[in-house]
Amino acid sequence: MGPADEARAEPAGAVAGPAVTTQRSGRGLRLLAAAVAVPWMLGYGVTGSWAVVRGARALADGLPHLDAGYTRPVTPVSLMYVGALLLAAFAVLLAAALLLLYARRSAALWLPLLLVAAGLTAGAVWAAVSGGLHPGLWFVFFFGLAYVAVIAAVRVAQVARGARYDRIAPP
Repeated sequence: MGPADEARAEPAGAVAGPAVTTQRSGRGLRLLAAAVAVPWMLGYGVTGSWAVVRGARALADGLPHLDAGYTRPVTPVSLMYVGALLLAAFAVLLAAALLLLYARRSAALWLPLLLVAAGLTAGAVWAAVSGGLHPGLWFVFFFGLAYVAVIAAVRVAQVARGARYDRIAPP
C-alpha cells in the first residue's frame, strides 16, 4: 500500500456498517409557521374579551342596545356572541401554534382543529359578504383563521399520507 492508499483507508478499529441518514427537524419552519398567527391570535383574544365584557356590562345595566363603536347599535347578547366567536378563534390559533411548536402529528389532534377553523373561516366569509366588508379588510381581520385552516389541512394530509406509507413492509 502506498501513502495515498493509507490516507483513504479506514482506521484499524472502524467497523463498516450501513450509512446513517439523519432527518432535519424542521423546528425553524414550525416556529415560523406558529409565529405568523401570533398577531391574529392576540387580536382575537383582546377583541373577543372586550366584546364579551362590554356586552355583559351592558346586559347587567339593562340596556336593550349599545353602540359597539364599529357598526349600528347591537344588543348586548349579540355582542357577547361575537366576542365568544372571537375567543373561539383565539383558542383555535393557540391550539394550532402549540401543536406546531410541539410537533404533534396526529390526525386525531389536527382534524378537529381543521373542522373548527374551517367553520369559523366560513362564518367570517359569510359575515363579510352579508355585511359588505371590503376584501382587504377581511384579509386584515380574518386571515389568521384561514391560515390555520390551511395549515391544519396540510398537516392532516401529511399524517394521512405518512400513515399510508407506514403500512408498507420494508424490503
